[in-house]
Amino acid sequence: MTRRKFIQQFLKAGAAVIVGVYWLAEKTPLRRFVRADGLGKYPGSLKPLKDIHKQGKWSG
Repeated sequence: MTRRKFIQQFLKAGAAVIVGVYWLAEKTPLRRFVRADGLGKYPGSLKPLKDIHKQGKWSG
């Protein structure tokens, strides 16, 4: 493969990637992504994590 053909193939692949990213950005509206606000608005108390290796009371 000559240098010219390699550069052409490289530019075609780069253009395809750019078009694909643009298409995905257009297809996915930004309102679907929601940032977590943290724990300030959680309506209730949080319990600490327990040992996952200990069998639960209601497990078979």
